[in-house]
Amino acid sequence: MRASLLLLFSSSVGQPSPSLAVTDVAAPWKASPDAPDGQGQKFGLLDRRRRRSAINRAQDHGRNAYARKQDGKKVMTWISIVVLLKILFFFRSFASPFFDPLGEPRKATASSVYWKLMACLYIWLASATLLTALPRFSSNYNIIIATALFFYMFFLSTCSLMLGRLVIRASYYVWQLWRLSGGSVSALVAAFKLRTEEDDDRKPLTRESRSFSFLAMEAVKNEPRKKRLPELVKFQRPFRRLARSALVLSASLCVVYLHCWSRTLSAFDTSRGGGLVCQGIFLPLQVLSLLVDQTSSLAACEQEGTCASEQLIWVLWALGISSHLFYYLINEFAGKHHKDYREPSIARKSSDSDITQNGSGAEMSDEDDDDGNVGLESNLSSPRSNQHGTMRRETWPSIAAATIQRLRQKDEQQPQDILPMVSWYSNMIFATGFDMLLASKVFLGRFDERKMQYALLRGTKGPTSETELARPLFDFSKERRSEGDSNDFWFDWMSDCGDGFHSSYQVARLLAQPSLDVVSPSHGTRALPRGKLLVIGGDLAYPGPTPFNYEQRFFRTFEDAMSPPPSYRKEHISIKKPALPVKGWDVDAVAGDDGDALQNYEGPVTFIIPGNHDWFDGLAAYTRYILSRDWLGGWLIPQRTSYFALKLPKNWWLLGFDLALDDDINIEQFHFFANLAENDMQKDDNVVVASHVPHWVLEDYEEFKHDEKETNLRELINSFLKNRVRLRLAGDLHHYTRHIPCAERSVQPQLVVSGGGGAFLHPTHTFGDRIKVGKDKLEYVRVTSYPNAKESLCLSWLNLWKFRWRNFRLDILWAITHFGMCASLFPLCGVYEDFIESNASHQLSSLLTFVFTRVLKLFGRIFLTGRVSLIFALAFAGSAYGFTDDSNLKTRTAVLWSMAHAFGQIFVALACLLFVEILAEFVIEEGLVATEDVVGMEADLSCSTAMASSIFDEYESRFKSDISDASIFAEPPDLLPSRRFDDSIYDSVSQTLKWLVREVPFLKMTLALFDLPGTIAATHVQMCAVLCADGAYCLYKNDHMLYHQLDRYTILKYGISIGLYYIVFVVPLAGSLFGTWLALSLNWLKCQYDAGFSSLRMEHWKNFLRLHIDDKGDLEIFAICSHRVPKKWRRDPKSRPSTAAQPSWKWRHPSKWIPHRESQKFKPRLIDYTKIKKL
Repeated sequence: MRASLLLLFSSSVGQPSPSLAVTDVAAPWKASPDAPDGQGQKFGLLDRRRRRSAINRAQDHGRNAYARKQDGKKVMTWISIVVLLKILFFFRSFASPFFDPLGEPRKATASSVYWKLMACLYIWLASATLLTALPRFSSNYNIIIATALFFYMFFLSTCSLMLGRLVIRASYYVWQLWRLSGGSVSALVAAFKLRTEEDDDRKPLTRESRSFSFLAMEAVKNEPRKKRLPELVKFQRPFRRLARSALVLSASLCVVYLHCWSRTLSAFDTSRGGGLVCQGIFLPLQVLSLLVDQTSSLAACEQEGTCASEQLIWVLWALGISSHLFYYLINEFAGKHHKDYREPSIARKSSDSDITQNGSGAEMSDEDDDDGNVGLESNLSSPRSNQHGTMRRETWPSIAAATIQRLRQKDEQQPQDILPMVSWYSNMIFATGFDMLLASKVFLGRFDERKMQYALLRGTKGPTSETELARPLFDFSKERRSEGDSNDFWFDWMSDCGDGFHSSYQVARLLAQPSLDVVSPSHGTRALPRGKLLVIGGDLAYPGPTPFNYEQRFFRTFEDAMSPPPSYRKEHISIKKPALPVKGWDVDAVAGDDGDALQNYEGPVTFIIPGNHDWFDGLAAYTRYILSRDWLGGWLIPQRTSYFALKLPKNWWLLGFDLALDDDINIEQFHFFANLAENDMQKDDNVVVASHVPHWVLEDYEEFKHDEKETNLRELINSFLKNRVRLRLAGDLHHYTRHIPCAERSVQPQLVVSGGGGAFLHPTHTFGDRIKVGKDKLEYVRVTSYPNAKESLCLSWLNLWKFRWRNFRLDILWAITHFGMCASLFPLCGVYEDFIESNASHQLSSLLTFVFTRVLKLFGRIFLTGRVSLIFALAFAGSAYGFTDDSNLKTRTAVLWSMAHAFGQIFVALACLLFVEILAEFVIEEGLVATEDVVGMEADLSCSTAMASSIFDEYESRFKSDISDASIFAEPPDLLPSRRFDDSIYDSVSQTLKWLVREVPFLKMTLALFDLPGTIAATHVQMCAVLCADGAYCLYKNDHMLYHQLDRYTILKYGISIGLYYIVFVVPLAGSLFGTWLALSLNWLKCQYDAGFSSLRMEHWKNFLRLHIDDKGDLEIFAICSHRVPKKWRRDPKSRPSTAAQPSWKWRHPSKWIPHRESQKFKPRLIDYTKIKKL
């Protein structure tokens, strides 16, 4: 194994350069040759003779392998290949969200703070590893020089671009003032003073004050025209890409330097051997330099044209900086950084095309280009025209800027700022858990919003009398119909929406279509008209009922599917419902009370039940956004309470119940519906009961372990509604199922679960085909499920490899917990030598035995001597048990299964600890980094390795003089007094730059940050020198008295340095193990249905119901699915009204967006059909 690691890490094509020579210093955990006999046993090692013979055999094997490699026979053991592949897998898995963020859009991933932090960490570790390893494995010393140039050039490029952009912005500002003043110095000074006074008062410069200031300037010139200074974008916006531009420029030039520099010639090689790239880059520059300066002396190779001067790299750098600043300059002076800037082609296209669905113009967006190029969010003015609407001649900067902008222009005809599916496995899981705990343990039973609704209704005017209680009863049994309409009635059911935009909008778009062509496997295609009513079954926005989630995840999708009337305002609070007649729409106004107006309203109406997620804030957001608003897109919201009763044609009723978090109706609801059943219903009426949670499924899943749910609701059904209930609808479970009674000719209702309104998919195979319902445990059988059990089982296996990719935000939890479980075990002094002795035969069985036995030793050390590690291990075990869903498991099974998961995670954490400690000591043993000798506690240890020293030496000898010799450090030239800067300002700037370059160790600090391997090696040697002093055992057990002699800075430095590498290896393993545990839980134990599928965040497999009361009074149920959800959208050019006041529900194409590419997989399909005969 040692030979394998040698081949993997220390074999090189050429010998290391002289500046990288490493002194072989004995590690402190090794037994000294002069130590007394038997003292080596105190280090926890084997017999010295056996140890030395094993090492000699490994060294001989390594030398033979190296010799065979030099002969051209590349020999590498299979263990080395496995180690290499595992390392590549770890790095690839760690970075997989950056390459392919499966769970959410790439733009949303790249804009998250977590993604940026993890990307910086990954680049940092990769750079530190490469800077340490590459010089050792290559004879090309140009890597060191190019690295020294990179850090210096990046710093210089950033400062140059920043200073250049500041100068351009200031010049443009002065030019605008000069242009508006007409060249008058006095007017320019007056305007500048007025502007300065306003800035000193810290008052924003409004349009009125700006107009007044420039009216004063124009009064000086006696000009009647009104001019004003254009308002620019925020100052920081044009600098967003500055660091990236500097990074790309510096990296590109360093690659050129690395490829073309010749140490033999001390110049760039432009001969044939140097390659066409070097010739094409440097030969033209060399000719240009000779034409500019013909007096310069040339080297012999330069005269022959086979080399080029090193200074030409700075000519390339100056060209790159100038190009960037020139591009910024033409954008600045062409008005591309104005807040009211609009691309001419976009302005013409949007002004001629889309009258938006709310009549307010093109879709607004807060996003703009990194250089301040504003898109569709500005007004319709174009830079081609001035304020009077006349055309002006375009200048060449504006033409060039417009050409470049068109090349970079993105497709604006797509939905902007869309939200991905909710990432449950992140810090959100803790916030949601806290909300559930607070709502269920603190407010439950102490405050009930439903009682407040009942109290408010008592003070509301009734339809016939001021004293009558305004009941939440809505009559649609005698709705107004146009001539030729059939005497049937359609209504829709949808539940659990408000998750990702794609899935939620797809369902809302299908619901909004005037007629939906549904594909049926047996009956072909059938057109189903849009329902008059839309009943939504709760869980309107995930993960919680915040204003942002309600607006962006719920209301936006329905507003894009069918726009609200022009008079709609989000800030409006309704005090009169229903909001009829509608302002801005050409809808016939009907005289009469509210009930008559609602019956005669031809547009669609919606009623919404709150779910458990809507109750997390005590129903506050639901009250503000549902009960206090009039419109959900183009659907009217007439309800004033969270529960309601709908009287439908043909003696049908739909009752919507609010079960809150206690899974039952309150007494006020019970009284209302009981009186309704006694006074308003007939004996042969048919009732559809709608609630949020399908307790008939969950109680059977939980095997009736908990208290009976829906006690009051079942009492209402059994005692007052009796046998009238023909159908029960619910959501909460994000799939579709339908259960029917097993007994023939049973009067029991059919049970339908349809919760596929947009939230992630739930499995169906974890629930039984036969269930027992209610206190009497009536038997029901499942006749339809979507997806079916086989498909659901296959989907659950996706957790094996997709959990880590789709839940990368959980990495921070894995990193903290697993590092905490190992915090008390660092360092393992002498573990590499122990590994060599235990696996000298290079057999897989020996390797597995070594890992298993050493992990057990470390596991015992956690419980015997660990402190921090013990706390983290116990906390993780407790959390694992609390996370396990024991609803359908025995207590013993749940404990064993959760502890198996916890032990597996601890095993992974300790195995990764072994790996990184062996790797650290391997690097030290083989001299890949330099460490200074340690003499007692007073050793002056440095974190600087030979690599860092070489890079800094190259910077000192080659590039530092370029700054020192720059003209900024020289004395200011003699200028005319009227044109010269103030001497004190110039001296201050000069001294500041001198101090930054000469005094501040910028490069040293940067190299220290990128020298993690050297820091780990030096600190490891220092800590082991203390822990292994006087022959103390320091391998798998440390003496606490010696450990306390280490200062906290050393421990912290070592923990952070090696911890960064540790999490790279442990995070993918921990995530993959957790995904495997979820997959086994779903398919073997049939549990974790919520946790196992929320991790997958599936947008597809959506469903909703379209119900039909036919002429005979029978109820038809059409279960419709969208098997696949589009991920790309485009604006529908047909989505526009025929007249300005035409309601959106009369449009033939009411939805704003349609799939970017039409496909059969996006078509709605019929997954189930049933008919319920009326009584």
